[in-house]
Amino acid sequence: MLKVRSELDNEILKIYIDGRIDSNSFQQFAEQIKKPVEAGGYRKIVFDFADLDYVSSAGLRVFLGLRRNTPKDIAIEAVNINETVRDVFELTGFDDVVSIDPDVVLESKTKVIFFDIDGTLFSHKTQSIPQSAIDAISEVRKNGVLTVVCTGRDIRELRKLPVYQIPFDGYLTLNGNVCLDEHEKMFAGIEIDQDEVEILVRIFSADKIPFVLVGEDKRYINHVDDLVIDTQTSTNGTIPDIGEYRGEKIYQCLAFVQNKERLMLDDLLDDCIITSWNDTGIDIISKHGGKAAGIQKFMDHYGFRLNETMAFGDGQNDIDMIRFVGTGISMGNGIDALKKAADYVTTDIDDDGIANGLRHFGLIQ
Repeated sequence: MLKVRSELDNEILKIYIDGRIDSNSFQQFAEQIKKPVEAGGYRKIVFDFADLDYVSSAGLRVFLGLRRNTPKDIAIEAVNINETVRDVFELTGFDDVVSIDPDVVLESKTKVIFFDIDGTLFSHKTQSIPQSAIDAISEVRKNGVLTVVCTGRDIRELRKLPVYQIPFDGYLTLNGNVCLDEHEKMFAGIEIDQDEVEILVRIFSADKIPFVLVGEDKRYINHVDDLVIDTQTSTNGTIPDIGEYRGEKIYQCLAFVQNKERLMLDDLLDDCIITSWNDTGIDIISKHGGKAAGIQKFMDHYGFRLNETMAFGDGQNDIDMIRFVGTGISMGNGIDALKKAADYVTTDIDDDGIANGLRHFGLIQ
């Protein structure tokens, strides 16, 4: 879906585009820029392409029409352009129609920050949240930036951790698949497809491996063994009650397995994504879910743009989030794959990583 927003700032008409401009959306694009363009009062038009995924020939014709109908002394420029869109403009010669400078970036203020918990805010080495992180979050919130938890844990586990003592503006739990507001009221969710749930419930009922089903308001395990106890103890996790499936929506499953079983589940489940949070602990979620999908739900609900978002993480289940947000930050103790995906690598969690990351981007003093 195409989204277009415009604002007049210091005689510069800024137009933000989110989505694709193609044969299905070019008329909508033309209509949405018509009113601010005709209103005048600007000396330059600047398109922000940060969230523009692609532009086809139909979209290019809109830009051509704009250039033809705009006085020559008014510049038309594009900033924050990705490689794919830039290649289209250069191949077609449209970089003469819309001036493109890949080094020019519109000022973009971070308005919401998403924080992973384990290894990002909560240190398993000290069994605490670094005081520098607590102070940094307090300062950034005083500066008007929203802070949101984005974790694989559920809200019941969060209530038992020190992180729950910190005020947050939302909670994206179960790897973004259950989205809660600041009052812990659910406003969006991404459940596992019911056909796949049938297979997952059979795995649960077969009782060959410790397996957890997680619904909106409860979670339960088929059996508890030493592997479950050791894994949960090492991560300060709680052990679910033993229970039975009664037909509710399932937003996530957990399994306590060795690598052999994990690989088997990877091959077996066509409609799910599996991520590891421990050597013997995995999360299973919908292939349409994940932390990035949860952040998109949050953005849609509260009206944020992608380049207004930032995230901190350290593990495998943070990779899609770090790649997705406007500014993705890996902790210094993060896995190598996350560091490669990040825009910036801060220091370790126990070396003031959160505070140093926020300070690097000018969000705190």
